[in-house]
Amino acid sequence: MDPLQFNRIEQRYNDVINLPSLWLLEDILESQIGVVHGLEVLDLACGTGYWSRKSIDLGAKKVVGVDISKAMVDSARLQARAQEPSEFHVVDCIAPFNMGSFDLVLGVWLLNYAKNKTELLAMWQNIFHSLKPGGRFVGVIPNYEILQTTACGQEYHFGGVTYKVLERVTEGTRIQVILDTTDPIAFFCYMLEPWLHEECSVQVGFNDLRWEPLPSELDVDLGPLFFQIITASCPKS
Repeated sequence: MDPLQFNRIEQRYNDVINLPSLWLLEDILESQIGVVHGLEVLDLACGTGYWSRKSIDLGAKKVVGVDISKAMVDSARLQARAQEPSEFHVVDCIAPFNMGSFDLVLGVWLLNYAKNKTELLAMWQNIFHSLKPGGRFVGVIPNYEILQTTACGQEYHFGGVTYKVLERVTEGTRIQVILDTTDPIAFFCYMLEPWLHEECSVQVGFNDLRWEPLPSELDVDLGPLFFQIITASCPKS
């Protein structure tokens, strides 16, 4: 993971809340996450803290946000509201860490920063070891099927977000993501093959990874979703 690309983005990242794709993602995530009230939540790759604050709005008892970018963490701390149970730390989610055990771990645009199986496995290990027995992980990653059918050099547009496929790499694809904010934001990430996620999740101890379908009550007319929701639960002791 490269913290420098996000250090350069800094406060501009807050503008993503104005993108139609984020409005849709928020509806879908809330339906997948379910009841948050009274839970302790770990927000991996928290950025400027949007989903951390959202978890508090939904009733979380405690939220810890971590991100590799100091600039993002500084912004999240500045936006944290007084008297609310949140804290933010600079953490590389590929390196081992211990923030405690949580009922819910969020990985909204986390796993797409692993560029190979070694890094992906490390992320899944951190997710598993951060969950209480019976705890749940909910993540968001790029839609692999769309990327596989988009040729190198071509773009895919969805709700104010542009994917540009740059190159095929071992077991995946390297992409550039461009957010159509007032001052456009661009960064690079990866989408590794779905079987790698499945294999890594089983290797660390999960046994129920799911690729979640779009909730039937949502009417989507923007074309195929450019993201996928992935979930897994920690076995109960």
